[in-house]
Amino acid sequence: MEEASEEKKGGGGGNKEGTDLLGPPTFSELPNGRLKCVETGHEMVVKDKDSYAHSKRCRLGLIDFALSHSKPPLNMFKQDPLSRSKLICKLTGDNVNKSEEHIWKHINGKRFLNKLEQKEMEKELNDETMCEEGEKKPKKVKNKKKMKEKEKAVEEIISEVRDSAENESESEEPEFWIPPVGDRWDFDDGGDRWGSSSESDESDDENEPEAVVEERKKESEELSTRAKRMTIEIGPSSFASRKKKSRKNTSS
Repeated sequence: MEEASEEKKGGGGGNKEGTDLLGPPTFSELPNGRLKCVETGHEMVVKDKDSYAHSKRCRLGLIDFALSHSKPPLNMFKQDPLSRSKLICKLTGDNVNKSEEHIWKHINGKRFLNKLEQKEMEKELNDETMCEEGEKKPKKVKNKKKMKEKEKAVEEIISEVRDSAENESESEEPEFWIPPVGDRWDFDDGGDRWGSSSESDESDDENEPEAVVEERKKESEELSTRAKRMTIEIGPSSFASRKKKSRKNTSS
């Protein structure tokens, strides 16, 4: 009876669902012959490998490692900020004890599975809508191309109209008369316009009659004789007497 009860206890302990949910830990061998757990960083002797792999400390370390690295199924949970020994399910919002057995029970429960189905259905609907939008986008692109082609056609028509108008304006004759190239209305040949005054006077004298020229000569002679008389009448002595009188007045 005692042996049967012991077998039941051993079998019950080994057959717990979810006890090895995260699998065995990984070990690395150190130069000194000891082993080191990669997930927890714990060092041990080779003979303690199996006992440590099933210890509570190792299993909690595996949960923390999977939680920090978002490894499934711990990617559906987050740490409860109020309790170190509890987790919060991201899908349902429920609190779960930080143990592999409770995590396994929760992810296999009806509430979790129903929420998971709803999530998958929403994702499928979103994917379908994205595909439909992707199919509609090329139509919009085609419409844009048509609009651009229409705009180009309109611009070409406008440019043609402008070119034709410019050509017509160039071909039309001007309203006012323009002399041909090389001719001037005053028949100016472009010679020296700043010639000496003597040349102009000589040309004028040549063109004028002889009677007019003689009259001008007489007038110039009369002017010169008048100027001489004025100088003789006034003379330098009158200026000198005036200066002497002014000096006597000042001395007296």
